[in-house]
Amino acid sequence: MVYDIANSRIFRRRSSTFTDPTNVLAVQELRSRILQDPVASAKHCAEDIHRIRHEDWWLDRFLGSVNYDVDIAYAIILECLKWRKNFDVDRISLLSLKPLLDNQLMYLHGKDLQNRHILWIMMSKYKNGDDGFEKLFTFWMERHYMEYKGCQPLTIFIDMSGTGLKNMSFDAMKFIIHSSKYYYPNAIESILIFDNPAILNASWKVIGSWLESSAATNQRHDLLTFVTKLSVTHYVPKSHLLEHQGGTDTFKFTMDELAKCLPPPPPPKPSPKLLQQRMHSIDDTTNNNVAEFDFSSFQKRNVKFDEESVTKRAPSLSRRSSRGPKGRKSHIPPSLRPLIENRVNAPSDDWSSNDFVSITPRDELRLEKVDGENDLLDVVLVKNQSSETPIMFKFKTTSPEKFRVRPSSGIVQPGTTEIIRVYLQYEYRHSWSKEKFLLLTMESSSTDLDSFSDQFKNAINKAEFKFKCRLSENVKLDQPEERRSSFLLQQQQLQENRKDRFSIGGINFNVPLIILVLFLFLIFQFFYIMQMRSDNALLRETLITLSGQIKEANVQNTEPIAEMVKNEL
Repeated sequence: MVYDIANSRIFRRRSSTFTDPTNVLAVQELRSRILQDPVASAKHCAEDIHRIRHEDWWLDRFLGSVNYDVDIAYAIILECLKWRKNFDVDRISLLSLKPLLDNQLMYLHGKDLQNRHILWIMMSKYKNGDDGFEKLFTFWMERHYMEYKGCQPLTIFIDMSGTGLKNMSFDAMKFIIHSSKYYYPNAIESILIFDNPAILNASWKVIGSWLESSAATNQRHDLLTFVTKLSVTHYVPKSHLLEHQGGTDTFKFTMDELAKCLPPPPPPKPSPKLLQQRMHSIDDTTNNNVAEFDFSSFQKRNVKFDEESVTKRAPSLSRRSSRGPKGRKSHIPPSLRPLIENRVNAPSDDWSSNDFVSITPRDELRLEKVDGENDLLDVVLVKNQSSETPIMFKFKTTSPEKFRVRPSSGIVQPGTTEIIRVYLQYEYRHSWSKEKFLLLTMESSSTDLDSFSDQFKNAINKAEFKFKCRLSENVKLDQPEERRSSFLLQQQQLQENRKDRFSIGGINFNVPLIILVLFLFLIFQFFYIMQMRSDNALLRETLITLSGQIKEANVQNTEPIAEMVKNEL
């Protein structure tokens, strides 16, 4: 019964991820970015590439850990793919891990009170510097994470009974934290530290600081929980605690238990023909059962955003350039998702179609103001109707200095949809009425976008779509009279400020400021002169007193001398 309940929770959690169309878009965009690399299959493991192509849940776990920010998720999953190939995750040798398994250092067994599986780590069986800890941890994490598709986070129980400094390894703990962030996102729900000796308190404070420093990157900083024999039963039932932990479990991990935990062999890779049949089946089911939103055009979509500009920017504007760093890709901002959904659900009258491509809007862009965007924008959807041949496209405008197009060119794979974003830059918001756009599309198996013009001239199946533009009803721009009055007010204020200034030798001086400085200087001079006068009066009185004292002394000294002279005479 418990197993059925757990499975139902897993299913609900797994399926609910894709009920939001924005999550579907993010998953497909992330997949597209990774698979765009022509040497991706050589750079990464074949198993991982197969999982990226055919399993949405893995990409969704990385996206969910960073609030569906495609840029951050893309960087993290590239780091993970690189590590998995270098670490050879899919081919970890159990023979090399046998000593650690026999020593019962680490194993999966039982569940906690929240019905989460427990990974037990007996640190008394480990000495700092022993080889194999990271491989053994990866073995158990890989087995559990792939089996439950990341929907069942683990509780890690680290038993510190009888340990000391020789058993503590910062590298091992750092690897656990790093794995939960970059390699197995959201795979760890909590880490229970049992019976930690006081001598290791400082070490765990350092480890806790790592979690706090990474809290800004959406990694939880409250993973660590210290428990004792009295408090551990609040997290783990006694039936799954060993006797020295205050429980009644007599479980002992053996190689027979390991045989039960080995992951099942991977399913055979489907043939291209079978895969195509499955995709058509998915499309039919989706079209029949989902009326409010057409997911079929997005579940297989390869979204590419090439940061590329058609022409150079106007030199008179200090505005950001539309040409980004080479190879840089942008993601769909969450604020654009409602706009994209409106285009997806547009009536057939708003679509322009032929044998190999469908375009919406038909002939007019409706520039809108979207929260979080300074520029006005609209989106164009390009859907490849063919099931075999890719199509290439190029988007042109009469005024490239006014509009930014993301992407301006690209390739749309069979059965997929591309989203083109057209931005009217804010400083040109009053000069858009005469602008026109041209979208060139053609069937082509080439990937050389630089030679698009030559290929388009010789293409057999090609099409041109022309667009005008207008402002949406929700856009309210300031009127010319308001701009003029605002400009005149600024000029008036500037002239008033200039009245209070004068220039000497090209240097501007502010009259009120100079007057204030002179006034303060005069006050200082006044107090200085008064102080000097006071000091002079005191000095004069002192000199008069001293001169009087000297005269009296001279008179007193002359009287004895006169008497002595009289006596001698």
